[in-house]
Amino acid sequence: MKTRKLLPIIAAVTILVAFASTLYVRMNAADTTEITVYGAGYSMDQLFGVAEARSIEDESGIALDDLMIQTGVEGPEGREYTLVGADGYQKTVQWENMGNGLLTMERKSVFSDLPKAFMVKDIIEIKVD
Repeated sequence: MKTRKLLPIIAAVTILVAFASTLYVRMNAADTTEITVYGAGYSMDQLFGVAEARSIEDESGIALDDLMIQTGVEGPEGREYTLVGADGYQKTVQWENMGNGLLTMERKSVFSDLPKAFMVKDIIEIKVD
């Protein structure tokens, strides 16, 4: 009998925790109006205006290797690139991979030579190491 009285309380607490978690995530979400590349902020229109268009399978966007060159990365061939998503997910790739990658208008990375685990969504930054 006591268990029946506790079930609504447990359900209410669970709902409150879920609601609070959702609010916390939304309040701490990164600003996705621009992408930081090599320390400088760019709008998607700016990025799509400077880099060459490319298609991989069913995806189209701009070439990541050309983007690095056009945004002034010095000595791009010997560097590593970390793609960072708004949710904190990140993947590091080599220059060779950038030559087979693209950035879509949906702010997603796509690589023809890497597993889908390297698909970073809602990219907010491309770090150059």
